[in-house]
Amino acid sequence: MIKNIALVVLLLFVISCASSMDDQRLMDTAKLNHFISQKDKTLVYVWTTWCSSCRATLAETLPKIKAEMDTSHYQLLLIAASKDRKEVDSLVTKQGLLENSYYLDFVGPDKGIFQNIGIQLLLERTFPNDKIFTRAIPVFFLVDRNKNILQKKIPHSYYEAIRVVN
Repeated sequence: MIKNIALVVLLLFVISCASSMDDQRLMDTAKLNHFISQKDKTLVYVWTTWCSSCRATLAETLPKIKAEMDTSHYQLLLIAASKDRKEVDSLVTKQGLLENSYYLDFVGPDKGIFQNIGIQLLLERTFPNDKIFTRAIPVFFLVDRNKNILQKKIPHSYYEAIRVVN
C-alpha cells in the first residue's frame, strides 16, 4: 500500500515537472488580464495552425509590427488555439515571436468547434461587455491596460495594421 502511494506521488511529481514549462504558456482569463494590465496598449492575436491567413500574418505582418512598435507602451500577445504545440512553436520561433506566444487553454480535440468555443469563452470572460469574437479566425484587436477595446478588428496587412498601432 505504501509502495503504491509512493509510486503515485512520484508519478504525479514527474508529470507536474514535465508540464510546468507548457503550463507557464497556457493562456487563461486571469493571465490575459494580468498581461493586459502591464502595458498601456496590447495587441492580441488569436490564431490557429490550420488558418492560412493566420500563417501569412505571422510571417509577414507581426514580425514587422513587433520590430517597429514602442515596447515601452505596447506589447504583442499571440494566443494559439491549437494543441499541436510543436507546430505552434515552430511557426512562432521561425518569425522571432516565441517569447510573445501562448497556448489557449481549451477543452476538447484540436478541431474548429472546440477552438471556437475556447476562443469565445476566453474573450467573453475577459471582456464581458464587448463582442470581439465573431467566429472568424484570426482575431486581432487592440486593448488598453483598463481593458477598453480600442480597435476590434485590426487589418492583417502590415501597412494597414501599423496605422492602428501608431
